[in-house]
Amino acid sequence: MFWKIVLNDFKRKKVITLSVFILMTMAVILGSSATNIIANLIQSITDLKEKASPADIAQMHAGEYSQASLDRFTEQNQEHIAMQETMTLLPIEGFDIQYGDNKTFGGTIQDIFFVVQNKKFDFLLDLNNEKLEVGEGEVAVPIHFMVEHDLQVGDTLTVATQEYTKAFTISDYVRDYEMNAAIASSKRFVVNPADYEGMLEKQTGTLEYIIEFKLKENGSAQAVQTAYIEAGLPANGPTVGAMVFMLFNAMSDVAIAMVIVVIGSLLIVISAFCIKLTFLATMDEDLREIGVMKAMGLCKRDIRGVYLTKYRVMALAAGLLGYLLSFGAVQLFSGNMRLFLSSDLTGNLKFVLSLVAPLLVYLMIMLYCKKVLKRIDAITAVQALRSDIRENGKSKNYRFSLMNNKFLGTNLSMALRDVAVRFKLYRLLLGIFIVSTFIVILPLNVYNTMNSPDFSTYMGIGKSDMRIDVRKTKTIVQDFQRLQEELAHDSDIHTFAAYVTCYYQIQNTEGAWDYVLLETGDFSVFPLQYLQGRAPMREGEIALSYANASADGLHKNIGDEVVIKVGGVDTRLKVCGIYQDITNGGKTAKAHSSLGLNEDSILWYIVNIDVVPGVEIREKMDYYQKSYATAQVNDIREYTRQTLGNLIDQMGKVVLFGGLVAILIVVLITALFLKMLLSKDMSQIAIMRSIGLNTKTIRGHYMTGTITILVLGIIVGVIASHYLGGLIVSMAMSSMGVASMQLIEVPWQTWLVCPLILLVVVGLTVSVCCRVTVEDDISVVLRS
Repeated sequence: MFWKIVLNDFKRKKVITLSVFILMTMAVILGSSATNIIANLIQSITDLKEKASPADIAQMHAGEYSQASLDRFTEQNQEHIAMQETMTLLPIEGFDIQYGDNKTFGGTIQDIFFVVQNKKFDFLLDLNNEKLEVGEGEVAVPIHFMVEHDLQVGDTLTVATQEYTKAFTISDYVRDYEMNAAIASSKRFVVNPADYEGMLEKQTGTLEYIIEFKLKENGSAQAVQTAYIEAGLPANGPTVGAMVFMLFNAMSDVAIAMVIVVIGSLLIVISAFCIKLTFLATMDEDLREIGVMKAMGLCKRDIRGVYLTKYRVMALAAGLLGYLLSFGAVQLFSGNMRLFLSSDLTGNLKFVLSLVAPLLVYLMIMLYCKKVLKRIDAITAVQALRSDIRENGKSKNYRFSLMNNKFLGTNLSMALRDVAVRFKLYRLLLGIFIVSTFIVILPLNVYNTMNSPDFSTYMGIGKSDMRIDVRKTKTIVQDFQRLQEELAHDSDIHTFAAYVTCYYQIQNTEGAWDYVLLETGDFSVFPLQYLQGRAPMREGEIALSYANASADGLHKNIGDEVVIKVGGVDTRLKVCGIYQDITNGGKTAKAHSSLGLNEDSILWYIVNIDVVPGVEIREKMDYYQKSYATAQVNDIREYTRQTLGNLIDQMGKVVLFGGLVAILIVVLITALFLKMLLSKDMSQIAIMRSIGLNTKTIRGHYMTGTITILVLGIIVGVIASHYLGGLIVSMAMSSMGVASMQLIEVPWQTWLVCPLILLVVVGLTVSVCCRVTVEDDISVVLRS
């Protein structure tokens, strides 16, 4: 009999049951998809790392070096170091590489290096994660360039410098564990050793090197780095560790997984609200059945068991279905992972981790059901049989009394009064509308923020109309000086500022010397947004990135001093500001131009430019690109896109997915709520119709009440996404060097398009649901 009651309940409430089931399933799909992404990410990075065998410590260096000294150092530190290898990097400027119809890589922000395959470790792989073998006359191009420039196997890539010209055939694509990500500013093209030797003979730029160390299982990276610096070995460049490589590879997929987890968690909350709505509707319809069961002598536990079993079955079925469907849904977000990390995502880890979501949803739903079903205990058999109970067991008289209101009118006043009188009931719908709005707006704001020129402030770059990077050539100093002189005499240029980036030695918390990427110039012209303090304005001041100033870095606050070597002399600088930066591992610094340069370790020259209002920026960019062929001329939006392109594209998919989920939620919940509300108001609706009110007026009554709650929910949801959204995103990105992110809102999207879509969807849902109930035969209701 027990299971028969449960089965009959399913049959009688098909629409309500289906709505709750769909929401539970969606929550499981999203939860399982997020854990599936994380599992695939762990597997793919592990597989790529195993096959590539990357360095545990990679020291970039430009200039002369002694391999014999490195060999002695390796031998002296055998307790930590397993292997050492030095890779020679041959720099080729983007404008010297041609492809397709006379196109070049001139607009890229990446440093391009031609290399040969390593022999010991740090292997460059193909798309099957196998060690690349490149024949003579062939080249393997990084995946980043394949995506950005639509390069195909078999295409021709021509290297044409003043001293060297050769056409290569693209034979494969490169998976590079250390430089895969767009945010890594360098990319390696692989050629045959014979071709490489020919290129070296005609080299035009300064060779650079990656001095790499593979540590033993119990080797200490910190001990090796300290010993390396104390030994005075080549270090004219950044030092990058294994953790940074892993972070760069995982960044975009981890960010997507976090957003999906947030949406999935909100869906679980919505499912709980939905169950409460369902229970309230069920209570009104099943009061007599509850009374009969109590009169028959069934105990409270058995009666609760009837309803609890229903939700237990639904949660189990939704968990199983959502678990299975999640493996299809995750394909939508795994394209980036399959391309950059591993084509094979068939490991078993995801099947285990993905079980966490359905189990969690089941436990949370069951705990909430038990809490809600305790209300049955307060109902006596007499009350149930008399059907004079309402929500919480309290008798309330919901009248639709006419109210004279010269401002709103009778019908509108009645609808708003109904919302006010029964707000405790409507607040469930309000909560769901708030959460649904949050699900739509948060991913949209994150996408707009990353796609905005203002995002440059999180990359340690001041906002400007144009950015010119002067590349390393024999005439770089002269080009840099000539560019500034021309800008000073260009009437179309409103403001410009030049910046020079070098590597400086900086004393860490333990008194040892590390290297920091430090930019000098006038930072008052194109200011950043500082977390604390301000830009360095005068001699003796320095601003640190958040990652550099934190406890994991130099552990400095405003007013503290740091010691930097400038030209071999220890210089004390006072920390005047802390800013955010996700580039270069997040550890950078800025100082006034009076600091002086380390001439032997200059990395790049940059000029930021604002044009006079009314001047066409694109035309000005084209002019300076033609005038300075060796330079890179970009606007800030393009610079951001090239740096975070994969992450921005992935976030765009989340925006679309979150919008579809929110619309489905709104339709299901609105229909479910109206089902409950119309069931409660059946007798009042019959009376209203009997005194002459037409169905259009009655539908308008419920339409007004629901739309009022929706508008309130949209307002609260948008405000919550503005304040809470930034907090959530900041927590997720704190490990990347961003401690406080202010999300950018596009008003016409946030306050017009998204609300309008929700209003249309809710309006149609209310209209359909009310038409079915309001047009029923009133004689049946009046007789009852």
